[in-house]
Amino acid sequence: MKMEELFDDDGYSDKLILVQQNLRTMPTQIVQRYADSAEHLDLSHNCLKDLSWLAEFEQLRYLVLDSNRLHESQLRTVKTPLPQLEVLMLNKNEFRDLRTTIMLIRRHFPNLQYLSLHGNPICPDGLNLQPFSSYLQYDYKYYSNLIAQSFSKLKFLDHGLVQRTYDYESFPTANYDRTDNTLVKTTRL
Repeated sequence: MKMEELFDDDGYSDKLILVQQNLRTMPTQIVQRYADSAEHLDLSHNCLKDLSWLAEFEQLRYLVLDSNRLHESQLRTVKTPLPQLEVLMLNKNEFRDLRTTIMLIRRHFPNLQYLSLHGNPICPDGLNLQPFSSYLQYDYKYYSNLIAQSFSKLKFLDHGLVQRTYDYESFPTANYDRTDNTLVKTTRL
């Protein structure tokens, strides 16, 4: 849907799809018109730098922000938690610090049931979505268990059901936490 088509439509929709619109932030007139009714928002393939407007979307349950070159600093622009959000797709972005990304997502979207981070440097997904993603089965197990520990309501992560096994020892986080090279010891919850 093109931007000009949004304002020709008399009906309010619960789905707002603004893919490939070269957006850096959400235009105020769109926020004013759709924030009260949109439950599904797809802003894939844009260049978003500011997410502060998300607080206005109080009905939002599904948020797709794939391929926006997002990193942790953009998540920090979210000012108010969105407890109603159930699905968050952040595929093919630039998240580099696993612990910081988890902390920010948990703070802003505490009730997630589905989270996808394919194609980010923090995700050892083995799908070759990033040329520098070195995949080992153990890497993904660590990554998925750490995320599962952080989100008690999470049912799906990336491409599968969340499995809360926690059956591994410590793991070097240097590949996923670019700011810290210490070992992490995990325990069962």
